[in-house]
Amino acid sequence: MMEVLLLALVIAAGTWFGGWWAVPVAAAIWAAWRRHPAWRAGVAGAISWSALLALTIPIPALWRLAPRLGGILGLPGWAVLLVPPLFAGMLGWSAARVAGEVRARVNGER
Repeated sequence: MMEVLLLALVIAAGTWFGGWWAVPVAAAIWAAWRRHPAWRAGVAGAISWSALLALTIPIPALWRLAPRLGGILGLPGWAVLLVPPLFAGMLGWSAARVAGEVRARVNGER
């Protein structure tokens, strides 16, 4: 659990300073270095972007914006708030999965 939180911190810092590309880069490096399931990188990505969303956007403005944006997209307002963390989770999971497969093939594990 601590490793997932540490990876989430690295992803959040990378996103803050470098943009969304930090999610797959950090997840791929982590998966190439460690032998853990890829879903952990996905969870770390979702946690990091949830924290960034909560810390950077004023809550009253967010609750006014979400229903409007949801109306445009045909979703409830609360569902719009799930899109960024889910996107980061999918980015982290997919990058970790690919990097784990590459590491396994290079090392002859499969």
